[in-house]
Amino acid sequence: MVEQILLAMGVMLLAAKILGEVFERFGIASLVGEIAAGVILGPVLGWIVIGDFLQGFLTFGVIFLLFIAGLEVKFEDIKKYTYKASFLAAAGGLISFLFGFLVGMFFFNNLLIAMAIGTVMISTSNGALFLLLMRSGEFNSRTGKMIIAITIADDIVGILSLSFFNMYVHQNIAVSQMFTVFLVSIGFYVFILEFGSRKIGKFLDKINIFRDEHILFSIPIAIAFLLAYVTNNLGLSVATGAFLAGMAMANSQFTEPIITQKVNVMAKGFLVPLFYASIGTLLIFSSLNVPLIVAIIIAALLGKFIGCGLLSWFVGANRDEMKLIGVSMMPRGDENIVILQIVLLLGVITTAVYTSLIFAIVSTTIIAPILVKFVYRKR
Repeated sequence: MVEQILLAMGVMLLAAKILGEVFERFGIASLVGEIAAGVILGPVLGWIVIGDFLQGFLTFGVIFLLFIAGLEVKFEDIKKYTYKASFLAAAGGLISFLFGFLVGMFFFNNLLIAMAIGTVMISTSNGALFLLLMRSGEFNSRTGKMIIAITIADDIVGILSLSFFNMYVHQNIAVSQMFTVFLVSIGFYVFILEFGSRKIGKFLDKINIFRDEHILFSIPIAIAFLLAYVTNNLGLSVATGAFLAGMAMANSQFTEPIITQKVNVMAKGFLVPLFYASIGTLLIFSSLNVPLIVAIIIAALLGKFIGCGLLSWFVGANRDEMKLIGVSMMPRGDENIVILQIVLLLGVITTAVYTSLIFAIVSTTIIAPILVKFVYRKR
């Protein structure tokens, strides 16, 4: 048993990192290669079957991915664009949810599945987006900063939506109570970010008195796990706690030079590749629903193009900026896969639906760079 686990982890990690690097060199997000590694080792060759032990890496992957995402959210970066970014993130999220919801109702005629698909479609992938902006040379431009501000606000909208959906599933909240639950979720966010971030920030700034330099890695991770535990017990999901923990620490003087670097080494060098490879092994090709995949791709792309791109006209964007904002916000990826994994664990969707949604999400990370290049040729 132990030998099989060690062999599976070693082979999956090696294959995931190699294929992730190959895909990145072709301008495609590394997560596509890491998932492909799992697909090859699992469904194609049948060498790897995910057991209970490796299944645990999916939960750890969720926590680390969202913790990293939270660490990257610095409100100083978006203060100039707060209202514009919040409006576009909310609009893009709402329209993406609506399109995903309509697709779910059309294919399944099930309220819960439709809500799940809509929730999964809300967030834009930070990793894929930043890669697009860097390759296009727009990362530090005015439009680029606006897009970054939108995606930061978009992260918050996505996690709030997941929290809300998680509570709806677990606690059978009536429609009449939805607004109350939303306000409670917002209140919890504000409490953690206003009160918690100050306390956690001061605490982290003082722990350099310890001789062990690795404590600046251990304590933030411990806080992330503890907050994930608290939010999970509150019905908000582990992802919410991990994300909030990262946001609460984002402004510490040790975050950029120490915490982020140490967490990235552990997460991106070990846990995250195994997370995506493990997801690849779970996919069932025989149950692919091609019409559903096509519908989800169209809904995902149009949702962000309309909600973030076309509606950016209302905040002063010109025609070229509208198109660039719209296509830049299209790719889904890491956050969406994390949310999809949580939805699967909630028992809301089947593995067949999960497989089709994974393919749709991965497809957007491939299509978006092509559309960005097309937009640039037209400028």
